[in-house]
Amino acid sequence: MRSSIGRTGPGALALGIGLAVMLGGTAIAEELSDPLSPLTTTKGSVLCFERDYSAAHLAQHPKQTTKSILLAFEQRFVTIVLRPRTGAEKRIYAACDWRQGAGIDTSDHKMIPNFNGPAGFDCMVTKDDSAEEAGYGLIDPAQDGQSLTLFLQSPIYVEGNSPNEESHSMALGKEDRTFVLTRTDPKACQAYKPVSEE
Repeated sequence: MRSSIGRTGPGALALGIGLAVMLGGTAIAEELSDPLSPLTTTKGSVLCFERDYSAAHLAQHPKQTTKSILLAFEQRFVTIVLRPRTGAEKRIYAACDWRQGAGIDTSDHKMIPNFNGPAGFDCMVTKDDSAEEAGYGLIDPAQDGQSLTLFLQSPIYVEGNSPNEESHSMALGKEDRTFVLTRTDPKACQAYKPVSEE
């Protein structure tokens, strides 16, 4: 009796192709799914991401003015805190929506040249608690929700650290527009929780 082990044929080939397509489709579906919002379904829950740059890194990138950055994510609302080498921290408030084809404007032009992902969060920066758009950012989260890449357009509207400091539009250098952040303890973001709609 001959064994069928190792035999190949149209049926085996079709099975292999079908499995590859199924696995490929699963991977694509995962890339298109929002990995962050399901983690903040409880009211008041916040995801916190940060990056602190070492003295060695800053020495190697003298044109980078950002010493550290913090991002608080609560459902679709985001607060970004930029801490420069000198001077007071700056805050950016934005409303973000997960979208397939993020980073592409209505004229089909890329707004973030170095973002090539299939989906991400389009973030519209808000100004003085109004609906007026005051800049654009894009969040590209890892599928495990443990890290993200933040892209910022320049100029962008920032708010001061105190009521006495006026809000203003701020130009960002090329080395202050893309940041890779990792998830950290939510307590680090408690003072910067986004103001979400009721």
